[in-house]
Amino acid sequence: MSTFGRYWAQPVILQTAISALVDGVMFTACRHQPDGKERDYYTEHDEFAGVEIRILAATVLAVGYEEGVIAPYPVAESFALRYEGDLTDHQFQVEVAAALKAEMRSLRRVAAAPHFPSGGNDRDRYQLHHLPLNHDRLGNIFSAIDPADDLLMRGLFALVKSRMIAMHSEFAEEANYALYLALDALFSLTRRHLRERGNPNPSSFDAQAFIHDLFGQEQSGQRFFADWYDERVMTMHPENRFGIFRHAPISHCAFHTLFEDVREVYRELVLL
Repeated sequence: MSTFGRYWAQPVILQTAISALVDGVMFTACRHQPDGKERDYYTEHDEFAGVEIRILAATVLAVGYEEGVIAPYPVAESFALRYEGDLTDHQFQVEVAAALKAEMRSLRRVAAAPHFPSGGNDRDRYQLHHLPLNHDRLGNIFSAIDPADDLLMRGLFALVKSRMIAMHSEFAEEANYALYLALDALFSLTRRHLRERGNPNPSSFDAQAFIHDLFGQEQSGQRFFADWYDERVMTMHPENRFGIFRHAPISHCAFHTLFEDVREVYRELVLL
């Protein structure tokens, strides 16, 4: 895991995955789960397995309302090893950390990148969250995330990536693009849930009414995330019905507010 991220200070211990800071290296270790689904499209953007996205997203969603932000920054470098033992075994984790350090020292691209662990003891380079991890909340979320659900996986990973991009101030605008993708997937997930509940063709208004009910809020009568719709149109389409925009007409604060709102809905929807 990159030192650009922000992580739980406590080890993340789950049935089929862990995330821990051991000997100065933050890493995740996941049980391999073959993905046998046939998909009729071509992609070169499938570096992360479903179980990896699952644990990354679970750590993000485990943050409660107004409890700050967890922003994992996974590195695409990974390797597989044969191990049938307990992932929480300390000796196993020490050996994984040592193997990762050796791997990083051998890769020129990694060794030259400032956000990669150096191969030494980089514990102090990681940003750790100031609040304790709620292990029960995390476990419930992880169990509820289905790695075979392509729509959910796409949305959750876009949510994770939005925070990764936001770590770089030069790409503050582009962080919103990934967040808008996560929001779009969330809309589809909400409509899918409503169809499962008997509404054959839920509207944007139906989706927002459901969100209000989910959080016990007063009904607004608005469309799904209506407050963000115009900004999204003006940002994603340089020429649109509002005019021509040389710069994205959004604020830095808007990203953080929308991220927290989208994160909250994802968590509650996943846990239904």
